[in-house]
Amino acid sequence: MKRFSFFLYLVLSGAATSYAQTRASTWNLQPGESRYIFTDTAYVRTGPDTRQTIADTLFAGDEIIVREILEKPLALKGFTAPWLQISYKKDSVEKNGFLWQGLVSLTPLRRGDIRFIFGIDRRFTKTYQDNGVPYEASEILIRLKAVTGGTSIHSAEFRITDEETLNYTDGRIMSGLGLTNVRNIIVLTFSGAACGIPTNHYYFAWLQDNRLVRLPGRTDESDAGVYYHEERFVFPAEKGGQPDQIILNIEDASNEDEKVDKTGNPIYIIKKSQQRFGWNGGNGTFGPLP
Repeated sequence: MKRFSFFLYLVLSGAATSYAQTRASTWNLQPGESRYIFTDTAYVRTGPDTRQTIADTLFAGDEIIVREILEKPLALKGFTAPWLQISYKKDSVEKNGFLWQGLVSLTPLRRGDIRFIFGIDRRFTKTYQDNGVPYEASEILIRLKAVTGGTSIHSAEFRITDEETLNYTDGRIMSGLGLTNVRNIIVLTFSGAACGIPTNHYYFAWLQDNRLVRLPGRTDESDAGVYYHEERFVFPAEKGGQPDQIILNIEDASNEDEKVDKTGNPIYIIKKSQQRFGWNGGNGTFGPLP
């Protein structure tokens, strides 16, 4: 057991180091792409270093174009990310400068004059004990903001404890799908983009009174030919939907012996289940239904 505990310590410590060094891939950035400023304020500098002169100040929701991703990292807020060379327009004048990637949003989302901006707020590292052997585990704080005119109207947050799900991120905006008092539903996706690593979808309601409210989330996971776990929502405006209910259909399939049919397709044992949540549009809350 002591050997296993020490091995666990090495694995988790290595994972934490790997995260700090390589998680810049979470942004999925390419030169020429546009992003929003994620933090309330961000300093644009004359060079890729915090000791360089501040040339300008940008605010949450300001749009930038990434010109180059530099091979010069900066460790801040618990994680490491590179410097960016950027361009942007201010007062109709195009400007250039350097910005740390940690100040920039993940997938840019917009509906009308509202920009929904989400990004990594910070990374926390906690120390735990396993049979007297210390090891570190991390939590990643993700924040979603609704921003207009450089001002944050409302925000919501959640924490990710499985760092392997941060290899890929995406986001999308949907209609309210029939939920009372909901203008839009924002879906934020975090995935390991690999077999056996879950893809987690975090749902938020954008209410008529300009509040962001967390909704139930869903998870998908699979290992080709061995198992899969799928979760799908049905909202009131969708086929089979019910008034002010969120229906979660769950399908679990297993093929422990990795059997295949004559055409080579896996032979799964499939189990289906369902969960229902009631939505209260008046106060923006939900709860499980019997």
